[in-house]
Amino acid sequence: MLRNIFFALISATALTLTSTSVLAADAGAGKDAYVKNGCAACHGSEGQSVNPKMFPVLKDKDASFIVEQLQAFKSGARVGKGAGVIMNTKAKALSDDDMANIAAFVTGG
Repeated sequence: MLRNIFFALISATALTLTSTSVLAADAGAGKDAYVKNGCAACHGSEGQSVNPKMFPVLKDKDASFIVEQLQAFKSGARVGKGAGVIMNTKAKALSDDDMANIAAFVTGG
């Protein structure tokens, strides 16, 4: 019971922090981080994906969803499989601001 309450509190806190950081994001800085980190090689120049069956389309997603996924890759809560195995390494190199900015860029924020 306490464990469930603990995880609910952690999730609520993470969602609040994610929402706040996404609102303050800089899409221009996100484009720079997207290019610098080689995201376009798989996800396309603007998040449209070079192969949607293999790499997710990002441009149609909610910015907070993208940040949550990047945080999960960074923490190891989500483990990339197949070609996506690179995501854990790539996400570890991103700051929280980078994640929010990249999300703003690919979602047109």
